[in-house]
Amino acid sequence: MDLKRLRYFCRVVEQGSISQAAKVLNMAQPPLSKRIQELEDELQTPLFLRHGNRIEPTEAGFFLYRKACEILRQVEDTARETMEIAQKDRLQLRFGMSHLFQSYFKPLLLALYQRHPEIEINISVTDSSHLEMLLNEGAIDLAFIQRPYRSEGFDYVSFDPVKLVAVINKTCLPESPDNPFDYAALGALPLVLLHRAKDSGTYEMLIDLFRKAGVNPKVIMHITQPGVILDWLESGLAAATLLPSSEVCAEKLKNCYVVDVFPSPQIFYPAMVKIPAVNWCPQVMELVAEGYPFPINTQG
Repeated sequence: MDLKRLRYFCRVVEQGSISQAAKVLNMAQPPLSKRIQELEDELQTPLFLRHGNRIEPTEAGFFLYRKACEILRQVEDTARETMEIAQKDRLQLRFGMSHLFQSYFKPLLLALYQRHPEIEINISVTDSSHLEMLLNEGAIDLAFIQRPYRSEGFDYVSFDPVKLVAVINKTCLPESPDNPFDYAALGALPLVLLHRAKDSGTYEMLIDLFRKAGVNPKVIMHITQPGVILDWLESGLAAATLLPSSEVCAEKLKNCYVVDVFPSPQIFYPAMVKIPAVNWCPQVMELVAEGYPFPINTQG
């Protein structure tokens, strides 16, 4: 007995009309009528009583409908459970990614997927301090974050520092700024800076550099995501920010200046971080060994 015919039969019973069932099944009425006739021929008994445009199941039809629903439900359950068993055997990688380096690490994770499409990749994007907590809780296996300031309890692979750039809304300056722009001069502008949700981070380092230059910076807002800061500046917020160049695409910022700063402090250190009890992911380490970051433009 064909499962497809049983599905068609159940839809006709439920709709009370072959024409209506055909609409639900997104098929023409004649083929559906033929499938029902074939089922009746196979069972050698009428399954429906015809009353004009309406039909209703015979006693045998009602019996078949109940049994067919059970069979189809069992088939669906079996298919689902089989897929769940197969998924358990599939390698899963649980990663965490900081807002700070989404663009920086994007080519690495895309390359990982392209090389190993059989792997299930789960990525949690959040603040670095939260990801450090998830590592310690065993909720993720590897974090792509700012290099930890306190390395106790972590293993990490650190990459070369990412250049610091200033993004300045054009309404803040009467003319195009020098490039590079004086770092201390930025302190006179309204600033929107990155700030970790917990513990010290790049924010404290940026503020310390201003103070060493004898400047008390005018910070008007703290935001945890570079993308949000850039969106607000581009939307008209009269302020400036300091971000890793990997996360800034100057071509997309028509209302902002993007300039290097001088002196150019090395603050943003992307890193892959894990706890000692967890092994390094060999698929990721293979890509790193091949020379990541790859020699391509990762901005945007």
